[in-house]
Amino acid sequence: MDITSAALATLISAITSAIVALLITKSNTKKSLDDQLDGILKIAIQFPYLESRDFAASWTSKCDKSDEKIVRYDVYCTLLFNYLSRVSSYYKFNQEKIEKNLALKDWARIHKNYWHDPLVPHENTDIYDSKFVDIIEKSIR
Repeated sequence: MDITSAALATLISAITSAIVALLITKSNTKKSLDDQLDGILKIAIQFPYLESRDFAASWTSKCDKSDEKIVRYDVYCTLLFNYLSRVSSYYKFNQEKIEKNLALKDWARIHKNYWHDPLVPHENTDIYDSKFVDIIEKSIR
């Protein structure tokens, strides 16, 4: 009876520890995503043109690559779409859950020219998960 009780207590302890570890990991991942969002928003505040609809609409991969604004916008969009991809993965590519927590459609629509015409051809469709690509494409239609 004592061995059975000890084994059961060990099993319950192991399950409890695993559940707590999973919850901590999920919480840490969400905190990391929140911190990344804060970083992106700070960049956008520092350089407001990065979120300007007019500036974004003028984007083309044939732009002057020596222009600091163009280089900054390219890096900003890469940062932004990487973030959106991580958020999408966090919510298991469930667009409804993503949109409850983030204005993904707004961001995708503002930066659609960059998405369709990155400096490196096909960069966006080649490096991201196909589920994420589908979400972005659906969002900008």
